[in-house]
Amino acid sequence: MIRRYFIKPFRNWFKNKIEILIKEIDSKDKENRDLPFTVFYPNSKNSLSYIIPKEKENLIMCEQGLPVPPEKLWIEYGSNIQGYLYSGKMQIEIMIKLLEKSGLEFVKCKRILELGCSSGRMIRWLKPFADKMEIWGTDISSEHIYWANNYLNPPLNFATTTTIPHLPFEDNYFDVIYAGSVFTHIDDLFDSWFLELKRILTDNGRVYVTIHDRYSIELIENRPEWKESLLADLLKNNNTFKNNRENFGKFVGLRGPDSQVFYDREFFEKSIKNKFEIISYTPEAYGYQTGVVLKKRNQN
Repeated sequence: MIRRYFIKPFRNWFKNKIEILIKEIDSKDKENRDLPFTVFYPNSKNSLSYIIPKEKENLIMCEQGLPVPPEKLWIEYGSNIQGYLYSGKMQIEIMIKLLEKSGLEFVKCKRILELGCSSGRMIRWLKPFADKMEIWGTDISSEHIYWANNYLNPPLNFATTTTIPHLPFEDNYFDVIYAGSVFTHIDDLFDSWFLELKRILTDNGRVYVTIHDRYSIELIENRPEWKESLLADLLKNNNTFKNNRENFGKFVGLRGPDSQVFYDREFFEKSIKNKFEIISYTPEAYGYQTGVVLKKRNQN
């Protein structure tokens, strides 16, 4: 009897407390609800509970025999399935070509990491190598990683990580680390992230990243396909950029994971010179972004 009288009021109190909390959350707009420097994006972040279905959906398969994610997980890459798949395939082909040109024998690599893999737009095209390589993708979006783990694993491996510069891998683990349109969104933790990539890269390995540089700005402002974009509007209307256009080393528009980061190449090189040697720059390797191939700098 005592237990019943104790539990019932507690349940009512807990229920009322949760209802008040939900109302408080719903009463705030998204900008106030989300911290601008998000550590990671939780799955179903506005729910107090969720499930991951055990059964898989019947999805369209790509030519690699892997399922294509629903459009809500495309993060605006491609207006249709063909465009979504082609963009990832093309960018993987460009990356491998640039890595081979740098002197790396890609087929001899043992472990590969994609930083910021989303739902597998690029990494899926590495499936032909998965029988001989350990291939990982990480992302700060739990929803995307849940999908990738459910539908693309095996043969590929995935893990949710955070914006904190740490990855759950041993030192000198990967032969290749690549990040397409990731360092275009990393603002203040740029240095620490490159230190972390150096830690987990093998001595003869390669890092491939894409960045916004001054050439990217020219493309965004002048190419018909990009000059009406939201990024073009940011450059056009941001007073910080307009007032420092000629003398910025690094320009950050917006903040947190949604930031848009631009570099002057001289500043970029200076920022990483104690960590990496730049092997090559390739303009338009990733749309208007410049592809950069790096290797560990010899500390001796």
